[in-house]
Amino acid sequence: MRCLAILSFYLVWTCYAVADGTVGVRTLMIEGERPLSLTLWYPAEGGTAQTVGGNAVFEGVQGVVDAPLPDALLPVVLVSHGGLRSATDSGAWLSSALARTGYLAIEVNAPRPANATQAIDEIWQRPRDIVRALDAISAAPIWHDVADMTAVSAVGFALGGTAVLSIAGGRLSRDHVMTSCTGPTKGPDCAWFAAQGVGLDSMDVDALASLRGDRRIKTVIALSPEYLSAFGHPVSSMSAAAHVLTFGQKDGPFAALTPFDAFGICTPKGPAILAEDGGPPALCGTSAQGRSAAHDVVLQRIHPLLSDK
Repeated sequence: MRCLAILSFYLVWTCYAVADGTVGVRTLMIEGERPLSLTLWYPAEGGTAQTVGGNAVFEGVQGVVDAPLPDALLPVVLVSHGGLRSATDSGAWLSSALARTGYLAIEVNAPRPANATQAIDEIWQRPRDIVRALDAISAAPIWHDVADMTAVSAVGFALGGTAVLSIAGGRLSRDHVMTSCTGPTKGPDCAWFAAQGVGLDSMDVDALASLRGDRRIKTVIALSPEYLSAFGHPVSSMSAAAHVLTFGQKDGPFAALTPFDAFGICTPKGPAILAEDGGPPALCGTSAQGRSAAHDVVLQRIHPLLSDK
């Protein structure tokens, strides 16, 4: 059992079961005009672990590459992490942790846009990516005896949160999306779009309007989703059980966290690299211990929601 101190307006100690076993990790490429890379995490036994998903700024996590698949059906969680410019496997800390508790966690890595012109349509591309990932796993014989397709959930952060609400049956209002860079509360990428001379009116609005929910997905958890106010009807009316959790929201379960806590633990050189590249210092503004504790808070909160079928 692991015990957590959850800090908000009070201190609460709570415990939940976390397996200490090894996790396996495999990759699957989906070819096409928009290639996707899937990273699949699952419970495993034995093998030599190595670092997966790390880069110069963020530490990776440990996993046994191509470990033998478990002889059991596992509930599936699709993970869509981060905004337009997040690195591949930014959610590896979350996916690997879910695998340790018995899930087949599939992180859906979209191609990183090279510029704002390419990025403008990501709002409708990301939900389609999740559906394509689920289709690919369903069609792959190797996963037939592992992926329990009757128990599928999705977790998304930032634009990934928007994506999972879309596949839960949420319908984005075209007008609200089109004005999201002109209102009092602007989206996180509005300045980047403006600097490159790209307007939201260049978005493929027909593709945006064509988004539909996927009834194979029973539960979604959106962590600090973007464009939340653009959904045309309440979360409670979506076809899947949908939960919205906001980092830093007063009185919320993540009141003591910031959106940067949804990212991995920073490397010792991470802060200096961010400063040199002009990145937000707060991305690495938390110690390794603090970021790890924040991850535990997130996991403790979302585990019971994933069982809400």
